[in-house]
Amino acid sequence: MFWLTARNVQRLFTGLILGGLVIGIFVFGLNYYRLQQPLNRVIEQDARNHGIRVAVYYDSFVDTGTIVFDVRAVDPPGGYAGLFRSFFQFAKEQQGRKIDELILAYHGNRKLKLKGQDFLALGASFGAMPPKELMWQLARNLRLPDDRLVLSHIPGTMVTALKKKLGEESGESQAASTLFTTITQ
Repeated sequence: MFWLTARNVQRLFTGLILGGLVIGIFVFGLNYYRLQQPLNRVIEQDARNHGIRVAVYYDSFVDTGTIVFDVRAVDPPGGYAGLFRSFFQFAKEQQGRKIDELILAYHGNRKLKLKGQDFLALGASFGAMPPKELMWQLARNLRLPDDRLVLSHIPGTMVTALKKKLGEESGESQAASTLFTTITQ
């Protein structure tokens, strides 16, 4: 029988703390090795992505069906083009995983979301489709937190201007900047 003595309470308390610590290390490791490490590799392998800082983790750190892609910094030389390139390359790295939804955040504030199948389709198309076309596919599939499509709530003239900008001969970085500005308004 378990006696409620000071020594036993101390052992129980120590066990609970150690158990919590082990669980915390496991959760951190799961997030890091399955998500953050592949993204870091994508950013480091392509010099055009340097200057991009993104934290990527499971929603609430344990919901493995929902990934949070949290943009922390977009600096030169990568810029917005590097951000989107990193995003598409990360989607390609995640092929074969079951992802229900991807949440896009900026400095910890959740802004938009994307269905998992749309995210994985972008990754599968990376390299086979021109970057501006991939950006247009992303824009068409982005959703507000309440699950409504973003483009259905942007004035028609802005959508037309965005589509035109993504189809023009302007550079990839200008198109990426336009897309980022449009969807974060």
